[in-house]
Amino acid sequence: AIFGMALASLILTGVIFSKMGGEFVPTLDEGDFVIQPVLKTGTSLSKTVEITTRMEQILIDNFPEVDQIVCRIGAAEVPTDPMSMEEIDMIIKLRPKKEWVSAESKEELADLFKEALLIIPGIDYEFTQPIEMRFNELITGVRADLAIKIFGEDLDILAEKALDVKRLITGIPGAADIILEKTDGLPQMSVKYKRNKVAYYGLSIEELNTYLTVAFGGGIAGSVFEGEKRFDLVTRFLPEYRNDIENIRNLYVSLPNGEQIPLKELADIEYSTGPAKISRDDTHRRVVVSVNVRNRDLESVVKDIEVVLDEKLDLPPGYYIDYGGQFENLRNASQRLKVAVPIALLLIFIFLHFAFGSFKEAVLVFTAIPLSIVGGVFLLWIRGMPFSVSAGIGFIALFGIAVLNGIVLIEHLKELKKQGISDMRERILKGTRERLRPVLLTASAAALGFLPMAISTSAGAEVQRPLATVVMGGLVTSTLLTMLALPLMYAIIDDITGIQLWPPKFKRKKMIPLILLLLLPAFANAQQAKEENNQPGIISLQNAIEIAFQNNKELAAYSALVNESEALIKTAFSIDKASLYYNYDENNVADNNYPIGVIGGEQRFDFPSLYFAQRDANRVASRMVKDEMEKQKRQLTKNISQAYYKIVYLRQKQHKYQVIDSIYSRFSAAAELSYETGDIAYLEMLNAQSKQNQVRIIQKQFQHDIDIAHAGLGALMCYDTVFTILSEPLIELLVNPETAESDPGYQYFLHYAQQQDAAIKVEKNKLLPDVTLGYFSGTNSYANSRNYRGFEVGLGIPLFFGEQRAKVKAGRYAWEAAVHMQDNYVRVYDSKVSEMLSTLEKHRESITYFDETGKRLAAELLRSAQKSYAAGEIDFFRLVQSVDSAVEIELNYLDDLYMYNEIVLEINYMTL
Repeated sequence: AIFGMALASLILTGVIFSKMGGEFVPTLDEGDFVIQPVLKTGTSLSKTVEITTRMEQILIDNFPEVDQIVCRIGAAEVPTDPMSMEEIDMIIKLRPKKEWVSAESKEELADLFKEALLIIPGIDYEFTQPIEMRFNELITGVRADLAIKIFGEDLDILAEKALDVKRLITGIPGAADIILEKTDGLPQMSVKYKRNKVAYYGLSIEELNTYLTVAFGGGIAGSVFEGEKRFDLVTRFLPEYRNDIENIRNLYVSLPNGEQIPLKELADIEYSTGPAKISRDDTHRRVVVSVNVRNRDLESVVKDIEVVLDEKLDLPPGYYIDYGGQFENLRNASQRLKVAVPIALLLIFIFLHFAFGSFKEAVLVFTAIPLSIVGGVFLLWIRGMPFSVSAGIGFIALFGIAVLNGIVLIEHLKELKKQGISDMRERILKGTRERLRPVLLTASAAALGFLPMAISTSAGAEVQRPLATVVMGGLVTSTLLTMLALPLMYAIIDDITGIQLWPPKFKRKKMIPLILLLLLPAFANAQQAKEENNQPGIISLQNAIEIAFQNNKELAAYSALVNESEALIKTAFSIDKASLYYNYDENNVADNNYPIGVIGGEQRFDFPSLYFAQRDANRVASRMVKDEMEKQKRQLTKNISQAYYKIVYLRQKQHKYQVIDSIYSRFSAAAELSYETGDIAYLEMLNAQSKQNQVRIIQKQFQHDIDIAHAGLGALMCYDTVFTILSEPLIELLVNPETAESDPGYQYFLHYAQQQDAAIKVEKNKLLPDVTLGYFSGTNSYANSRNYRGFEVGLGIPLFFGEQRAKVKAGRYAWEAAVHMQDNYVRVYDSKVSEMLSTLEKHRESITYFDETGKRLAAELLRSAQKSYAAGEIDFFRLVQSVDSAVEIELNYLDDLYMYNEIVLEINYMTL
């Protein structure tokens, strides 16, 4: 009965523990609130201040619990906590809890605050605490308890799915303050230039941008002097002309012929919205749905959210969800506890064996641990506490305390046996009676020591209570085990005679080899896991690009050249070697009538401005090397992407032929059977088999093409290990054309022009005089000798300027050539992009046709052909013709989509 009750309690404990839930650490009550109102993206500072002031007034007027409110808006001068103008930290200092009248708890007060603030429309509120908010942000990057991170490429899709997540999880018990990260909706005025008209009127984009900058941001028109102080004279529109888009449209621009036209003739000017911010984790775009958990444990809320999202949220291919925040900490802590707890148990068992020198006695005392877990879990459940890291640490402490009572009882029973009490019943009754008081004293001393922590309500008590609760509950059940079950187990095991229990007794000096032997399987598993991790795996496009960047030798060479160019910047301050000399001059005689020996030194300097001019030239040269490296990176990224999507394309075509092969395989088998029964002619059966073999040959050819494409991708990645890519469909890539000004090639020519300009400045500075400084000291070694010192300062003035003037003139021509090359680069770049966009539209029409008509037509053609052939309405040749037509529609679509993506990659990674 005792053993049955113990086993039943263990099973019941497992059931309760599985439904208990969990959290990382219990939330500390800091006594104050932080409310984070989420305003509309792009809200101005003045509007934010107005709304914030209204919120403060509402809370102060309606809640006597509020002592003081301090709000922080945006970022400080030292942006340790960068926020935009619409983000607010409203820190609310509350009065002592005994003075509260509106609510009994902080959760209830938070709900009342939110209800009172709902009179301000269009604002979401997030409630947290000052220290908790900071630690969440520092540790996990998110201020809330739970961060649902949605990863993907398209910002619009991410925003849409974030709204779906918020809609789906609203109403889940415990999920409060559901806030979406603001990624879009930033209002802006968009100016898109009509380049053909800009070129027609002989203007440039830079000139038009200057007009806009001066009109709205201000431009320097001169200087104003007040005594010795000088101030820039800045001109811009008056305030009343900077508030309406019509003033931009009607901004007049001067033409080269002296006429003026409004800016709206040269550009499309309109209101639009753009992305407010783009957040990334591990280089992947993401949007966060923040959730604060109240009145429930974190793990249970996450489980409910996972169930709802897995069932109802439909994500496109390439998009996925991850969970962060405090839940990420809980998950990591749980993994560590799964390692720490077995190690603690193993160490306890080893020390028990050291203490008793007997395997069976160590097992006897070790049985106190399972029933100690029962009490710990039960008392946590009764007090309504979820499992947390604090409770886990409490269990580890409990294991060590629980075995103390067993050691006290078993040692006494062994002592009674040595005294000659051979009757087992008498020995157990006597031993338990004599050790009842020591056992109760040991358990109650430890339990009472944890009692203040278990019932504490002071600051920090939230973390202490689970630990103390586990220890106290566990000591109750472990004491019951010690006084009831342990003597029974002792009687059973000690009464067994003539049986050698495994493992046999061994001396302590043999413990280390045995432990190593026991740990060998763990080492073997670790080694096996390591080998499995080193096996060739599946890589994504991003992985392929990262591997290529790491392994590509040309990029490594450019990286070394960049380091070289940066190191050469300091060579601008190159100063000639100092000249030291000694001469013995018999023409100059000292006062003691002996010749003078002179020791001296001389140093020549270029004019100081030359060094700084040379440094600027070296810096520009370094930027040019970096431009070349960026150009190579862009080219490599494009080549990797094209090779990757070629494999996806070939796989997709191979899959189509696999489907066709399965169709022809069925027809070939049916044709063979029909020939045997005499329903068809021998020629038709041969045609069916021939068509099947033809399709299989095409499949094998595609496999060879895929292998070749894999080899090409591996060569681009400089990757020797066998790999495969993700199994994904060929999708339409997004066009993201950049301007020529952002291209590394354009930047190279821009910096080349700057280099020529810097070279001109270097040559001009060489026309300035050199400076020579010298010092000497003369004397001799005879009696009454004296020291004679002297200084010299000289200027090296160039008298012949022909060479330097020629170099300056040549530099100007080189600068003009660089500017022309730069302009030509933009013209060729824009022309090429325009040409490719036109070609893209041609393929886009084919893709649109397939999506709207072709896909349905091919499926219907394939289905009808098979159905008609099975019904005998058409012969095999008509069947083949229909299947080939359906396949041709789908293959043409794949070809067009592949070519479309090739052009998209060319545009997105364009460089000349």
